[in-house]
Amino acid sequence: MQENHCDFPTEFHNGYWNTKIPVGQTFLLAIQHNAQIKQAIIHILLDEAKRLAKRRVDERMRVVVLLDFPTLWNSELLVFEDEEGLKTFMRRDSSHQKWISIPHVKTFINQWNIRSDQEIRVYGFEELLFDEEDEGRELWMLVQ
Repeated sequence: MQENHCDFPTEFHNGYWNTKIPVGQTFLLAIQHNAQIKQAIIHILLDEAKRLAKRRVDERMRVVVLLDFPTLWNSELLVFEDEEGLKTFMRRDSSHQKWISIPHVKTFINQWNIRSDQEIRVYGFEELLFDEEDEGRELWMLVQ
């Protein structure tokens, strides 16, 4: 993760910067039922988010780990310029995509043994895609 971006991002598009998880889809599909490897990947993403959060130039910036379940394939790191940009990103209600809030945040944190020395806010969503044959997926946003 660190090799892909050494410094804090300086270019933002639509209020945020992002980088996808640098792991191949074939590998992620092969380990989708292996909780230990998934947990290790989640912790690597969290460690990188923590590193980025320490380097942010403005406390209003939000560093986010977006986790895509069940495969982690579309997981990514995001940096938002501010809280409003984060909230705008989470509002998904269009003719082709909708995010529905999922409760039980503590269950998610306990299931994946997430610990941090920084406060993390957790948002869960079920994503519905209306123009694709994909089944819905769960998205979890861990915000620092």
